Amino acid sequence: MKKFLLLTVVFCAVLSTTTYAQSSGGSNQVSMLQQLKEKLKPQMVEKTGLTEAQVDRVIEINFEMRQAAAGLRDLSEADRSKKIADLKAAKEKKFSEIPLTAEQIKAIYAFYEDMGKNMPQKSGN
Repeated sequence: MKKFLLLTVVFCAVLSTTTYAQSSGGSNQVSMLQQLKEKLKPQMVEKTGLTEAQVDRVIEINFEMRQAAAGLRDLSEADRSKKIADLKAAKEKKFSEIPLTAEQIKAIYAFYEDMGKNMPQKSGN
């Protein structure tokens, strides 16, 4: 179940990165991160119970992961899986440095999973 949840989060992250990169030409990551914070912060604070500072850091960490995952498209499935596992481990380590409790981390994953379910699906893929 954890694997499925994490793969869902990674898939949503890659999909979101692709969408943002196409809309802005990928030229300004700082403004993309700022837009993401403005869009997600109020909802995430409300639904997860984290502080605004914690939410900012979580969004930054997930953004970094999405950027790194976006560069993995050309790898073989096995290499991509290994790199994604490495990214997940790095993300977990960064989450522990915020610091976040296990319950807060569960709330973050639930938030992103719910967000992924509510994303409009692209046609033609």
